[in-house]
Amino acid sequence: MRIQEIIDIIREYFFLALIAIIILGVIFFLGYFILYRKLFGGKRRLLKKQLLFGGLFIGYIIMVAGVTFLNRGSNYLGEMDLSFLSSYREAWYSFSVRHWQFVLLNILMFVPFGILLPLLHSRFRRGIWTIGAAILFTLSIESLQLVTGFGIFEVDDLFNNLLGSIIGYGIIMGFITMKGKELKLSFFYFSPLLLVLVLLGSMFTYYHFKEFGNLSIAPIHRTDMTQATTTIDVQLNDNTITVPVYKAPSYTKDVANKFVLDFFKRMNLDTSDMEIISYQNEGVYWNGRERSHNIWFRFLDGSYDYTDFSSFNEDTELKDVDEETLKENLTKFDIDIPQDSHFQKVDIGIYEWTVNKKAIDNQLKDGYLTVNYYSDDTVKRINNKLITYDKVRDIQIISEQEAYKKILDGEFQHYSENKIIETLHIHKVEVSYYLDSKGYYQPVYAFYSTLDGLNMTILIPGI
Repeated sequence: MRIQEIIDIIREYFFLALIAIIILGVIFFLGYFILYRKLFGGKRRLLKKQLLFGGLFIGYIIMVAGVTFLNRGSNYLGEMDLSFLSSYREAWYSFSVRHWQFVLLNILMFVPFGILLPLLHSRFRRGIWTIGAAILFTLSIESLQLVTGFGIFEVDDLFNNLLGSIIGYGIIMGFITMKGKELKLSFFYFSPLLLVLVLLGSMFTYYHFKEFGNLSIAPIHRTDMTQATTTIDVQLNDNTITVPVYKAPSYTKDVANKFVLDFFKRMNLDTSDMEIISYQNEGVYWNGRERSHNIWFRFLDGSYDYTDFSSFNEDTELKDVDEETLKENLTKFDIDIPQDSHFQKVDIGIYEWTVNKKAIDNQLKDGYLTVNYYSDDTVKRINNKLITYDKVRDIQIISEQEAYKKILDGEFQHYSENKIIETLHIHKVEVSYYLDSKGYYQPVYAFYSTLDGLNMTILIPGI
């Protein structure tokens, strides 16, 4: 999620909260002045501070309700995630802005809760009252999400929301005690915020300085293998081996922008109105006001998907063609097909070249290129994941037996409604590669398997 999208969501629910406060304020003041003061002769006066912080708190609650319920569909009925810190593991393994955003925003969302309650009433200056209120509020949100399906009941959300409340409470109480010149107590109140900043800073610093990136194939949850019957067709080696690590031709945003501009210019397209939507590891490029052409470009390895939307015209159909004509047509896209690639027809008008880990000198060619050819004798769709990687250095990886033991221990990624594995049969194992979060092509063990009757490849990190 981009910063602009987050700002748009906040702006949307800010105005919703503002309108609600105005309506509730009108109702409250009518009730206070007409019913309470005039009809019943009430003498109690309203404090401006309580009105201010009460209005802010109501507006805040409405914004939280909007973000947690109105901002999503009812698609998660009955879903729960009771694995503690799973969101942190997912954010660490993928190391994407999107996953870290979910963690940090769940913390930041409850910081105002911890700040406003002690300002609203002196009772909440006692930590037990604010923390208790935070637990009740976040537990209510998660329970409603579980019942209504407008989200998932997650233990991590409870933890992050509570942490945000504690940080907010510490901030406001820190300033209050600082005003009273109680510096030691003030430092104590600020300590949750300082601790979180130190831990996050240490984590991101460690990631920055370590040589290779993280692998998103690392398991977030342990797979239940306690009842599994496991069989294997191959003899596994118990010795560690040394294999190369490669680096993808990673792109900066500026270099990627130039690549796409040149790509469109070779097709004689006007790029003056090109719209660029940039994310952490990829960019989406729309050409022209009518969005006639699109490229989804991945910065980590230079792979991309190209679409000419005239392919959706009613009079445009897929058409068969020979390989040489396809290669000639692809020259205008500056695509060179490796000589040792395997060519095949996937369907009418859909063709694919594949290269399976071809090592030549200090390079590795791997991946596939898929193209769609149409009745007007043009290529209108390209999925180019045919990448040439450069060797970084050799590295020792775990043995096949060690990797297999991780499978037996449930340390592999598996998504299924059935959480308990019953049968696992492994047909073949080989060293393969997987792109990490820094653009390195890391060695992994690929176990080609049948799991509960379904064919799948289990990937185990080699390093």
